Amino acid sequence: MNVPSKLTALAARLMGKAWVHQSTEELAAALDKQVEQLRDTNMPEHLAGAASLTSAPAYQPGLIDLRGDIYDAAVYLDALTTSAAALGDADLVETLREAGETAHELVARLAAAAHATIPAPAVPVSSAA
Repeated sequence: MNVPSKLTALAARLMGKAWVHQSTEELAAALDKQVEQLRDTNMPEHLAGAASLTSAPAYQPGLIDLRGDIYDAAVYLDALTTSAAALGDADLVETLREAGETAHELVARLAAAAHATIPAPAVPVSSAA
């Protein structure tokens, strides 16, 4: 497997180029490595941050930020879908369309989660019946 170093990859990006994997095995290995690096780097920070949350409203800022990040990804997927359609790549268009739909659904679910952080109003016992 001929995977570039971070420096080589950075130099390529600065020249407007990107490293492209030539086989499904190389791509799968790169995707696995990406997940492993993100997990190793971000998991401790995310666990510590989540452990510090002491009430439902405390979740709200992080959920709002995450929803924004996912919405940005959804919009980017929409743009990629449009570009792939212009190239006439039907398989890529379908895969990107499905990914975009999933991202937009996640945006809606994160909004619902953010709304769930608002405390429900207390109902007086005399009105409960």
